[in-house]
Amino acid sequence: MNSATERLSTALAGRYRVDRELGAGGMATVYLAQDLRHQRHVAVKVLRAELAAMIGAERFLSEIRTTANLQHPHILPLFDSGEADGFLFYVMPFVEGESLRDRLNREKQLPIGDAVRISREVASALDYAHRHHVIHRDIKPENILMHDGQALVADFGIALAVTSAGGSRLTETGMSLGTPHYMSPEQATGEREITGRSDVYALGAVLYEMLLGEPPFTGPTAQAIVARVITEEPRRIISQRRSVSPALEDAVITALEKLPADRFSSAADFAKALVDSVAVAGHPGVPRTLSPTAAARLLPRGGLLGWVIAGVATLAALWLAVRPHSEAAIQPPSHLAILAPGLGGSGNSSLHRQVALTPDGATVIFVAVASNGQNHLMRQPLYASEATTIPEAAGIANPLVSPDGRWVIGTGTTRAQAGSAYRFPLDGGPGSRLPRQIRSTAYAAWSNDGSLWISADLDRGLSRIGGPDSVTRRFPERTSDLVLQQILPDERTAIMVRRPPGASTGLSMLFDLETGDNTVLLNAAVVEVRYTGGHLVYVLPDGTLHAVPFDPGRRRIIGPSVSLASGISITGLGIAQLAVAPNGTLAYIHEEPRTLVFMDRSGSAHPATADRRNFHAPRFSQDGRRLSTDLTSADGRDVWILSLDQGTLSRATFDRDGHDATWTPDGRSITYSSTRAGPLGIYRTRPGSATPAESLLTSSKLAYTGIWLRDGSALVTMGNELGPGSRIDIAIVRNGGRGPISPLVASQFNEQYVAVSPDGRWIAFVSDQSGQQQVYARPLEGEGDQIQVSLSGGNDALWGPDGREIFYRAATQLMVASVRTRPQFEVTSRRQLFEIGDIISTTTHTNYDISPDGRTFAMVRRSPSTRVMVIQNLPELVRRLRGATASP
Repeated sequence: MNSATERLSTALAGRYRVDRELGAGGMATVYLAQDLRHQRHVAVKVLRAELAAMIGAERFLSEIRTTANLQHPHILPLFDSGEADGFLFYVMPFVEGESLRDRLNREKQLPIGDAVRISREVASALDYAHRHHVIHRDIKPENILMHDGQALVADFGIALAVTSAGGSRLTETGMSLGTPHYMSPEQATGEREITGRSDVYALGAVLYEMLLGEPPFTGPTAQAIVARVITEEPRRIISQRRSVSPALEDAVITALEKLPADRFSSAADFAKALVDSVAVAGHPGVPRTLSPTAAARLLPRGGLLGWVIAGVATLAALWLAVRPHSEAAIQPPSHLAILAPGLGGSGNSSLHRQVALTPDGATVIFVAVASNGQNHLMRQPLYASEATTIPEAAGIANPLVSPDGRWVIGTGTTRAQAGSAYRFPLDGGPGSRLPRQIRSTAYAAWSNDGSLWISADLDRGLSRIGGPDSVTRRFPERTSDLVLQQILPDERTAIMVRRPPGASTGLSMLFDLETGDNTVLLNAAVVEVRYTGGHLVYVLPDGTLHAVPFDPGRRRIIGPSVSLASGISITGLGIAQLAVAPNGTLAYIHEEPRTLVFMDRSGSAHPATADRRNFHAPRFSQDGRRLSTDLTSADGRDVWILSLDQGTLSRATFDRDGHDATWTPDGRSITYSSTRAGPLGIYRTRPGSATPAESLLTSSKLAYTGIWLRDGSALVTMGNELGPGSRIDIAIVRNGGRGPISPLVASQFNEQYVAVSPDGRWIAFVSDQSGQQQVYARPLEGEGDQIQVSLSGGNDALWGPDGREIFYRAATQLMVASVRTRPQFEVTSRRQLFEIGDIISTTTHTNYDISPDGRTFAMVRRSPSTRVMVIQNLPELVRRLRGATASP
């Protein structure tokens, strides 16, 4: 340890233990340190001594506070900052991985798809920061860290803080902030007003280097580089790498324009241009769209002839994309991205199916927030410039297009629509309610004769609506745990997923609609599976999309599988956002990994961990020092434990289907659900122990792990059909969780989202008995009255740790009801805490928790999805991905 490191270690003693120096840059030296309070590794960055002396601690720390509130999936957050013994320092998470500079040093040039994806992720971070009035000013490969393949922008706002605090003294000393290779012309010439377009330039220079292996301008000295930045034009990209599409080159060159006014007006526009860039056949993973604007940008600017040629080029491109499949020439596959702000809607709509395709694969139907703020069905022809709303289809989710392409049906999600399904003409006109037998279209499929088949609706079983019979229910016993995916073209075979109650994945099956026989299709747990273009496409629990060739006549898989994409959005209901058309076109919603966040009562949030993964069901331990959560990965779904002291994630279960954990009253063990033995079961294990998990109860009636009573005598949980005509019920599992399972509230309505008061005397739960979900409370034991807690709808009930509060979600708000339980139950007030926004909800049970001190919520936040991805010509894409010389 050198003298500077020793001095820093002494200055930070009691807060951080400095381990070693990691490296030095133009503004700061970086040290690896241990955060003693939270027992986690951090990166401590110390400003160069001359900078610190010039700026002064007070001014620097005042300016850096403006960046501390930036919270974005692709921004490395600021943990701490301060001054100690003359050191000006700031603290960020230590990211295990490499920087983009490390990867460029190793590979020099990146695959086009990787370069575009990384640039889009950085552009997303820049757009967020710019909208919060923060300019980075030093975008370069060294400041882009790679964590689990995702880009994280570091040192956000540090250059701004130095510039703002140092003022003119920096110029007077000749000191320059920024890196010459990536510095915009206005930054290089010392202009005082720097806008977000300067960051756009820097990102363009980084993307240029990712594609060609060197920045747009190089030179023997910094002065020589700056001179070229100001006076010269960058070399064209295609002349050096022919596989780069003209549209991608055009986007990069536009970002590198000398005048800020000639660049993209925002980082978001740059990102959109990257999404719209044309993919060459050798790079099917790069999204592309065709638009007259993009086509025109590829031609010489100015002149009527140029516009005429642009129009002809665009029409020719469109004709090539949609000409009949009987053409002898093999059409290349394409991967298009539809930008859809507000995609997925808000409130209950975000839990349901949100995307569909017309049978010809030419139009996407999706759920989004329309201009009036309501959830609405949108219609987007693939080559139209923008989406339009489907008249009267407000509040509709679970879209499904009829075989003739004339109608879309869907499920109502608003209070007035609850429990009903509707149909709407795609060419305009009034909608209508479907027969009362259809309550949901989430798991529905058309057959070619116009019949609609539905599963997981009303009574369990498979129903046929229309056709020769008006309503026919088939095989209710044999299909009680099967979820319908699709009717194959022979109209005799259905693709189903065997999904036990409470599970979000299962084995795919082929089901004979005449005999009721079924056989396993894929020997892997899947979320959903479909057939299109001679292939089965299926989504695994980790959100990856795969394809495997399939012969429906022989009902056999006839080749190896290939991976198509990752990040497929999966809802809390276990619905994969995937749709197919018969001609080999498929659409899916892409979702970035989720963030586990802590939120205070004002709604202010910060990440609970730097890991971004598919989190679910966070639960605090009794001492508040640990958090259990489900994680879904390629290995399946299991419970992990986050140590809040050390910041480490460790695996607690190894079932490949362990989920929905709850802590035992002593805080030493967890109880969780698993289908490893067939039906849903409750198991208990001590995290970190080598002893196998103990089985407490296995029952086909079980629907959830539950909540322990304080004395450990019983679990309050949920069950299926525990009473005559009942559906989802509130239940209790006595005898230390070993059963049997007994009903507490069982009616013809759904009772779910159960919560238990800390003293074990009361339960809160959600029922739809009024036609709308509302929160109710009643005594745990006996026949006491049922008291309504919420007023205008509510779910996600959670009892506060002091017993005087019940939290619940009402639409997009987190609400709190103050209650008294003695001498009788009474709601004394209700108030809104904060907007939930992109917090993920689920069905039947809460997807959040509150800390034992009642101050902090643990919640799961999704990265807002704004893209529907469309793959065309799946067979050819699979052939190319296999590297074959002929179509399979």
